[in-house]
Amino acid sequence: MVFVQNTTRRMRKMLHEYDFNSHNENGVRAMIRLLTIAFGVFLSVATVRVALAQNAEAAFSDAEKESIRTEALNAILANPEIIREAMAILEAREANQALASVLSDPNTPILGNPDGEITLIEFFDYNCGYCRRMADPLQDLLAEEDNLRIVMIETPILSQESYEATRVALGVNILGGYYSDLHFDAMTMGGRSNGDSLLDVARDLGVNVDVLRAVMSSDAVEDTISRNYEAMQSLEISGTPAFVVAGSASPTLLTDINIIRGAVPVEELRSAIEMLQFGS
Repeated sequence: MVFVQNTTRRMRKMLHEYDFNSHNENGVRAMIRLLTIAFGVFLSVATVRVALAQNAEAAFSDAEKESIRTEALNAILANPEIIREAMAILEAREANQALASVLSDPNTPILGNPDGEITLIEFFDYNCGYCRRMADPLQDLLAEEDNLRIVMIETPILSQESYEATRVALGVNILGGYYSDLHFDAMTMGGRSNGDSLLDVARDLGVNVDVLRAVMSSDAVEDTISRNYEAMQSLEISGTPAFVVAGSASPTLLTDINIIRGAVPVEELRSAIEMLQFGS
């Protein structure tokens, strides 16, 4: 019993969430995965304990392995809350892995406080009407929160026009100084956004368009767009806008990750931010 209790505590950091009321195919696969992980945890811990006690490598018989497997299942059934707790840990780990490349990309646009302790990430497309609705609320949050870093993940998924607009925007970001103005101008102007319309905005802001054309055609811009697509796919985000609200343990490591899909009321984003600031 002590063995089960001690190992249960270790499992709180390793198991994936499982809905015990779910009996669909995905649920069954998840349960199989859980049992496999649980068995591995118990077997590893038990092996170490025996090895330390006997100062030698320990091998388990099939009967002993089955006994350990049964104990693992009993621990899960007796303490199902450990699975929900571990889900948050696993999701945070997977989200950090998915976002690591974009957060470490020097060409990823950042608004607000680059050293902010709270990170808000937006996945967006310049021709997404719902994304455009979020432009003013995001500006409000920037004005309200001195400790907020907003990471702009440009994901042009709607059209070739969106793709060309993104190339211009990322080029402006690489050149420095005008990305924020260009972004919000593009999001609030009428009509479709495309490469030409954003070049016009950049020109009006004072950007050297000849230099910009060279930068926006560079491999650096293409690489950033590719990383953004990969992050979006890894997080299973299928549309824009989508947001990630999280603590910033470091510029490339997030904590307390909350993924919010769709154009939500700004109060929902503000509430998620306040949860990080003040707790529940």
